[in-house]
Amino acid sequence: MPKKEKDFIKNLNVSRAITSKFAVSDKTIRTSANGNSYLDVTLTDKTGQFDGRIFKDVEEIYDSINLGRVCEISGRINEFPRDSGRYNLVINSIVELDEGKYNSQDFERISENEVTESLQIIHSIIDNIKNFDLKNLLNSFFLDEDFLKQFCKAPAAIVHHHNYTGGLLDHTVGVLKICKTTIDVFPDIDEDMLYTGVLLHDLGKIKTYTYDDGIIGFSFEGELLDHMYISCEMVKEKMETLEISRELSIQILHMILSHHGKVEMGWGSSVDPKTPEAMALHHADNLDAQVKKSLQR
Repeated sequence: MPKKEKDFIKNLNVSRAITSKFAVSDKTIRTSANGNSYLDVTLTDKTGQFDGRIFKDVEEIYDSINLGRVCEISGRINEFPRDSGRYNLVINSIVELDEGKYNSQDFERISENEVTESLQIIHSIIDNIKNFDLKNLLNSFFLDEDFLKQFCKAPAAIVHHHNYTGGLLDHTVGVLKICKTTIDVFPDIDEDMLYTGVLLHDLGKIKTYTYDDGIIGFSFEGELLDHMYISCEMVKEKMETLEISRELSIQILHMILSHHGKVEMGWGSSVDPKTPEAMALHHADNLDAQVKKSLQR
């Protein structure tokens, strides 16, 4: 049975009781101001994402929730703080549903951008790459029809930013555009290297997430390895096949491994960005992600 129109996230702006279906994209145990634990969950459907709160049996329920699954949820929509215009859902019950018990189209969020136009931007960048090895490496991915099909459909995240079908393509093009301006400001940057890093830094996300039904979750590989390792593995394998020099290969892998910034920030990088191109990629990636995250709220 499809969701009722009033129960889509875009319409959850009135305090009321509700029982409806939502996909769960994130879960975190937090501590309230009075010292009690509660479970913070991120709920999604095709219209957006919404905060849910669970205050009873926190650890037990936390362990029972599988991310990327659709659940029937009962609770009450509350405005908090009062008169703030901000709402969340205080959850009384949450039950995971089997496939067939929900309409997957209620949960599939799709990019509003034209795939053809986005790919034209990417191919134009690649066509202007002067370094033969870098152009050859990029073409080995972006002229591969099977890879492109996955790349154009994949999300860029489960939650936070570009977490929808086609989100990875949108994010990649966004970072490319930011880096184009960066190159105008800093013309001494190695343009070919920076664009190569942008196009390759997140491609492992095609294997990190499950998304065929429009509901985003972690794959087994993504849960255990994460997208940066998977991206490096895919790129390293291709570079070895193409016999790209060790020095060039290390520079590319460094950009992938450091694109979440300094290790001490705890965002997943295994090494700090140490080249101008790696630093530019990190800040462009973060800018595109953070602004998109803010706009999606």
